[in-house]
Amino acid sequence: MTVGYLLNTERGQEGEPGLFYNYILASNGIFVRARSPLLQATVHIAEAWVRALLPLEEKIELPMGSIPKYIYNLALSILFTDRCQERYLAVTWEGEYRLKVPYQETSTCGVTYERLPSTVLDIHSHGTMRPFFSGTDDQDEQGLRLYMVVGRLDTLMPEIEMRVGVYGYFAPILLNEVFDV
Repeated sequence: MTVGYLLNTERGQEGEPGLFYNYILASNGIFVRARSPLLQATVHIAEAWVRALLPLEEKIELPMGSIPKYIYNLALSILFTDRCQERYLAVTWEGEYRLKVPYQETSTCGVTYERLPSTVLDIHSHGTMRPFFSGTDDQDEQGLRLYMVVGRLDTLMPEIEMRVGVYGYFAPILLNEVFDV
């Protein structure tokens, strides 16, 4: 089965686990959980109050460890070089975390880019606009991955928004949940 359905009980999670991800019914709602060698994530997707089940919490885990702070700083430095264009960067795992700048076509209101294998974190900029995840981002970001948008590159302190995506379900996350800051 590609998708599993589990109950969060006192005896643990019971039901038929899936190959790609699991829906988990807990006392505090419905969650989706997925795992890969690079990322494990549990995201709350719907409110519900169910007696006789245990609660669950949203969680992300990077099995290879947090992404080093220097990669975050390097990413911001690269994005600052062209503040008016949207740009894309990828943090990949190749025995260690690496920051990659794949082939891309940029403009002031969009970017198309080559997808890279073993990507843990997608980073794209909004130039001088505030950071936000657009409807286009929601449609494009359908994997198990971390996502970051950087905006306000016209200021000394750019703004960021981050989220985890689990096959089309999203939850906001904090910088220190991903980077070693």
